Amino acid sequence: MIRIVAVDDELPALRRVGKLLETFGHVEVCGLFDKPAALLEYVLTEPAVDLALLDMDMPTMHGLELARRLRECRPDIQLAFLTAYEEFARDAFDVDALDYLLKPVMPEDLNRTLDRYRKRRGKVQDETAGPDQQEVAVHGFGPFSVFTGDGAEVRFRNSKAKELLAYLHHHQGKPVLKAQIIEDLWYGRDEERSQTNLHTTVYQLRKDMAAAGLPDPIGQSKLAGGSYCVSWHPFFDDAVAFAEEVSSFRRTSSIAHALKAVQLYGAGYLQGSGYDWAAPKQAELELVQEELLEAIVGQYVRQRRYDIAMGPMRKWAELNPLSARLHGRMIALLLLLGREDDARSYGRLAQQLLDESGERQSLDYAGVAADPLRLFLACEP
Repeated sequence: MIRIVAVDDELPALRRVGKLLETFGHVEVCGLFDKPAALLEYVLTEPAVDLALLDMDMPTMHGLELARRLRECRPDIQLAFLTAYEEFARDAFDVDALDYLLKPVMPEDLNRTLDRYRKRRGKVQDETAGPDQQEVAVHGFGPFSVFTGDGAEVRFRNSKAKELLAYLHHHQGKPVLKAQIIEDLWYGRDEERSQTNLHTTVYQLRKDMAAAGLPDPIGQSKLAGGSYCVSWHPFFDDAVAFAEEVSSFRRTSSIAHALKAVQLYGAGYLQGSGYDWAAPKQAELELVQEELLEAIVGQYVRQRRYDIAMGPMRKWAELNPLSARLHGRMIALLLLLGREDDARSYGRLAQQLLDESGERQSLDYAGVAADPLRLFLACEP
């Protein structure tokens, strides 16, 4: 699946691109924006975007400037330009643009751009894949999903087969005793029936993988009552990529790594799955996400890029809605943006939320308003 965003201040042209993109398979239109700042905020704070289509000539920010700012924080994102002016073509390739499409954009133009994206992505994967890596990608953030090398999502005939694969993948290749699997996936059920359910689920899971053209990923041992493990080496695993970006951020303090990790995290680890066994890991990674967002917001505020700081600030506050400390920082940021009415309104709603929850916390609006920057500079590394 190729996840695409587009920006153009001319709404008819923007809608045309959106409709054309919807005609292509394996394409997800994540957002259409008529303002560069809105697209930039989305890309910085939302799940990963693969390709951005940028109009060149926009009144608030030129497409090339937008491209450079995207490159600063998302060096992996691919860019293509939409414009009516051929003279911008050379400049477009100075920022390593994938393509340059003249308006009005035609279906064959977009087809060429998507083909170039696939070839460039395939080249990167060929260069980074090890000899034992398989043509499978695993997404653990958001709903658990598995994709084949050509981007097709693996379909599971029942939810337990999918959960079992997510569970074994969660254990990172370590063997898990059958008794433990039954305890975590069929808690409180009849033991004999649960044994049968486990065997049936393993069988169905293997069939689902075979139907997708993938090798059997399930390893099995009969020692110590029996165990299962997942024995695969995906060419992409977003949980592994997240851990690598977090490690790089902590080692270098580079905000680019923090931004990439936040994008990978998306809605959260196995979000919406209802898997009780995943709760400890979800809580652990949520704390890591807060750490990253705090660093990102802090850096943008110190750079006085208050508008860009708002997106990650919202995400940070949403992770911990009963924190007066975070609500105070949201109020401070609104004040730094000159939005005093919004700051007061937000403060009233936040205090109401804290009161209704039983949290004995009070927001000191006057204290925040006296020196909004203080809340951010106090935590400066």
